[in-house]
Amino acid sequence: MKGCIKKDKKTGNYFYVIDMSIDPLTGNRTQKKKRGSNNKKEAKHALSEFLNDVRQNVNVKVISERVGHTSI
Repeated sequence: MKGCIKKDKKTGNYFYVIDMSIDPLTGNRTQKKKRGSNNKKEAKHALSEFLNDVRQNVNVKVISERVGHTSI
């Protein structure tokens, strides 16, 4: 699992996006997005904290979004 940092062109704020998993029934990807960081450094810190929580099996709330069909 890895993520990327992106900049919102409209607001100028940074956010991260992580591909969480692929739904076995539909083949759609699920993603976690976290918005609202004022700069890239804050977004990188938030991303690394989230990934550490996932690795340590801390209860993480995941918001699923349908991204599109992926061929398996």
